[in-house]
Amino acid sequence: MAKECSHHHCNHHYHASAFGVSGELRRPAQRSIAAQASTTLAPGGGRGFDRVDNFQLDSTLSFRAAYTEVGGSFDACHNIHTSYASSVIEDLNIADIVKADKVVSRISVYAPEEGSQDDLSFDITGSHFENLRICGHPIDVKLATHEFHKHDTYSKFEKAIQAKKADHLLFLSGLGKLNAAQLQELEDEYHALHGLSQRVAGWKHSTSKTRTATAYSCSAAGHLDLKQHVGASSELQGFGPIICIPKFGIIRLAEVTIHHERRTLNMLRVEMCSAGDGAIHTGGTSGGGGPIFP
Repeated sequence: MAKECSHHHCNHHYHASAFGVSGELRRPAQRSIAAQASTTLAPGGGRGFDRVDNFQLDSTLSFRAAYTEVGGSFDACHNIHTSYASSVIEDLNIADIVKADKVVSRISVYAPEEGSQDDLSFDITGSHFENLRICGHPIDVKLATHEFHKHDTYSKFEKAIQAKKADHLLFLSGLGKLNAAQLQELEDEYHALHGLSQRVAGWKHSTSKTRTATAYSCSAAGHLDLKQHVGASSELQGFGPIICIPKFGIIRLAEVTIHHERRTLNMLRVEMCSAGDGAIHTGGTSGGGGPIFP
């Protein structure tokens, strides 16, 4: 008779990854910014960590510190697999346009034990900006982490989307009030928004049957009213998590991508599309996992 083992054995595949800053600059000089403080969890779980200090790329990008951590293990008390990913950037400065004392990205994943039909559960609680400034304006946005806690599984979110009860969480929801001509004008001015008008039109005319997707693009900053932070006379335009800066480019805040078995959170994406061209991503975390067949 085989001896019973006290350790938990399974065929669960863990997934968690994180990075501090990464990007690609195309103009006026082509530069590739390798992922800084990047770490990935091994399929069998465990822990990973990385840190980069005092990074500077000309006057385009600098930060005092970026550090990430991932982990995964089986919680025997609750019979679930747990994993997490976190990314923190301190004293971030992007082209003297975007600055933050700290950017914190966190994602946690709870996966049921093998044989369960329950969905994976995800949470981004703890993700936040500290002293975020854009063009010198303080942007004190409190992320709607509670909304994603409420819709913590794929099935919950999909059900809410099909019932049109979670449209305000979709990344393009802030553009819903613009007509076709206004959307095209915005797209023409900011080529980083290429294809925007077509995507918004598809969303506006969608039905419960056509709303089913393999992934959903969302934001935890969709409620942001930029004019409350920069004033009604400012040339900056805000459409929820999308901030348009004339002669510079686009800033995207707290992007959340929802897949069936994973979620990703990118806290800040800067897309330059005027005097310079390129993109910089900061505060990226991703988590998921599941059993392997057979």
